[in-house]
Amino acid sequence: MSETKINKKVVQENLKSMSIVDDGDEVAQDYQYVVDLEKKGIAQTNQEAQRRVDLLIHASNENFAAASTCLGQWHLIGHYVPKDIESAILFFKHAEKLGDALAMVELAYIGLKGLSSTISNEQGLDYLKKSVDLNHPEAIYASALHILENNPEAALNLLMHNYQQNQHENSLKTCIEHSAFDQNVVNQKLEEIAQHDSYASALLAFQYFQQGNDKKAFHYAQKSQEQNNPYGCYVRALMEEKNPKSDPDVVHEFLIKAAQLGHIDASYWAAAQNLRKADEMKEGAKQQELKQQAFKFFEYAALNHYIPAQYSYAQCLRTGIGTEKNFEHGVQWLERAAQNNNADAQFELAMLIAVEHPQHLALLQAAANNRHVQAMLCMAVHEQQKEQFGQALQWLDLAKDADSAWAYYLLAQMYGNGQGVEADPKQRVVLLTQAAERGDVDAYFELYQAYSQGLGIRKNKKNAVKYLDLAKQNQHIEACAIELYG
Repeated sequence: MSETKINKKVVQENLKSMSIVDDGDEVAQDYQYVVDLEKKGIAQTNQEAQRRVDLLIHASNENFAAASTCLGQWHLIGHYVPKDIESAILFFKHAEKLGDALAMVELAYIGLKGLSSTISNEQGLDYLKKSVDLNHPEAIYASALHILENNPEAALNLLMHNYQQNQHENSLKTCIEHSAFDQNVVNQKLEEIAQHDSYASALLAFQYFQQGNDKKAFHYAQKSQEQNNPYGCYVRALMEEKNPKSDPDVVHEFLIKAAQLGHIDASYWAAAQNLRKADEMKEGAKQQELKQQAFKFFEYAALNHYIPAQYSYAQCLRTGIGTEKNFEHGVQWLERAAQNNNADAQFELAMLIAVEHPQHLALLQAAANNRHVQAMLCMAVHEQQKEQFGQALQWLDLAKDADSAWAYYLLAQMYGNGQGVEADPKQRVVLLTQAAERGDVDAYFELYQAYSQGLGIRKNKKNAVKYLDLAKQNQHIEACAIELYG
């Protein structure tokens, strides 16, 4: 760990400037201070982020195991520090030597998932056994997953036991999500637990909701939300949203309640609804309140690794929605979302980078591979410019499957020019018509030309006038010139 040591004098100055009390275990206070700050929100400046890192490094250097584990987790996801699994392993191993069970679990996951050559599968199993012996809930959960394929009955019992003994919610959630388990057996076990447990009630409600048993779903969801369980509130929102007779405001109320109680999916959904509501009203205090609440919900979901929220949170920071504008910090969150394969973030970053930058094309292609339609179209244009017409056609076909008007239009051009295909004026008109049906303005004008000049189709004055009028209504420059001078 010597490579990670920092100037302690600087750390002490940081502590002094933040008025940390000196009573008790100073290192534990440093760690808890960072934990409390993280609960309040993400660091808004590089300086603030570095302070949090410095405090944890200081605590880690003083052999405070939880700080080392936290730094390892931050390196796994690139939170304030470079995303680097080998650095994460160094911190986890340091914490493991100090007896930290969670660090052992993290090392077990890395070994069992083959994420690094540094830790073998066998070593991963050893770490898992050590952490299970310490009765760590995450270790018990990982152990259940490890035996699930060969012994689903034992895995189910272990997951149920882990929830009942340790309130490990993912254990219970896995019971209803994994196809290896007999869901009738799962339901019976859940109904027993649900008699006195609001989270089990919520899971059971969701299970019945998916199975179409609305009566039982409502019973358990209502029971759970009355006990202020966030998941129960979320299921009630889902049920109200499904019901065509429901009041949208009731859906929103349950979502807000679930979000305020800490449900991650609900936080993202409620934030998106808040922004829609804000867009529909005049500027004022209420609109700003909705935006600020949306920002906080996006932040919470982003902090809890909800990837779509990471992109939305980045956009709020970049444009100043519900918070002060912080473009640099927003780009950092875009980068994080892009690293997590969010197509919108990958495309947005590509647009921020100069075309000649090597990362521009890499990000664009990554977004296109993740089904981002605009990225597919950009890749098609790129391949056209390189005269790689076969590749361009493949990208356009994919974008066409996503119902992109521009994809139909660009395909029409390729059929018209014989690029990668044999020139086919009739197919060009077919594709232009499909583009026009989807609202492409250039397609309107080119169909006017086709019908007025008989290009790939018989002349038809009525259709020519129809498409010219559509092009004019949409301010097509050449069409408007015909209106003025024709």
